[in-house]
Parts: sequence; C-alpha cells; structure tokens
Amino acid sequence: MKKTLFIISLSFLCLAAHAQLKWYSITKRDIVLYSCMAVAGTADGFNQAIIHHDYGKGISFIDYETSWKRKYRNADINDYRPAYIGSKSWLVWTTDAYHLSRTVDHTATIGGIVIASTSDLKQYHKKDRWKVLAIKRGIVPLVIRGIFFSAFYNKLGYERR
Repeated sequence: MKKTLFIISLSFLCLAAHAQLKWYSITKRDIVLYSCMAVAGTADGFNQAIIHHDYGKGISFIDYETSWKRKYRNADINDYRPAYIGSKSWLVWTTDAYHLSRTVDHTATIGGIVIASTSDLKQYHKKDRWKVLAIKRGIVPLVIRGIFFSAFYNKLGYERR
C-alpha cells in the first residue's frame, strides 16, 4: 500500500512540477507574434512598392497618383466633400490601397507588441528570461518582419520592370 501511495504521489509531483520551457522552444504565443509581424512586413512591403516602384499603376484602388481622389466626391472638379461618411477620417483605410496597407501594417504591429508584452515569462527559467525578451520577443520578430518586407517589396518592384 505504501509503495502504491508513493508511486501515485511521485507521479502527481511530476505532473505538478513539470519542467519549465526552454527559452528556445516555440509556443503558440510565439507563432501568433511571428504571424503578426509577417503580416505587418508584407503590408509595409506592399505599401512601399506602391509608392517607390509605382506598383498598381492604372488600377484606381492602388495607383498612388490617383487613388487619393477616391475619398472625395469629385476631386477632378474640386469637389472635396467626402465621398461617403468617414471617407476622410475614420474610414480612410477603405478608400485606397495606400491607407489600407498602412492600417494593416500598424494593426499587425500593435497586435504583435501586445502579444510580446503580455507576461508569460514564469514558464521559463529565471536565468533564461532575458533571452526570451531579447531574442524571441525582440530580435526574431523584427527579422521576420524585415524578411517579409524585403521579399514582398522586391518581388513587386521587379514585377514592374
């Protein structure tokens, strides 16, 4: 009987005191953070391709030189009243690709910052928490954002040429 109780208590102790995560293990929170930063980098790359590579020339929603007119009723004849409610303020992101990509970039970046700043550090060893903050929550997301930005910006830029 004592042996059985000892084995049961030992197994509960093992369950209760499960090993803390290694700092380099990938959690669901990390995947969401990295996904947010990938979306932000892609949106920023698209935005910069619109501006600097003239991507989307001739498409009214994307063309940087003419899409700004979509927020007004008739900008060609100097009628600068809003095309619809909110088109010049809180719904400006619906008027053209420039504002839409900026909104997606900022929203994904803020989402990533919120996810990175929420505290789940207790699941890591105390001596490894600085690595989690510096590498997993700082450097890796920025590198992912940069990779997606470069890939999208360069792909769209070279498509035009």
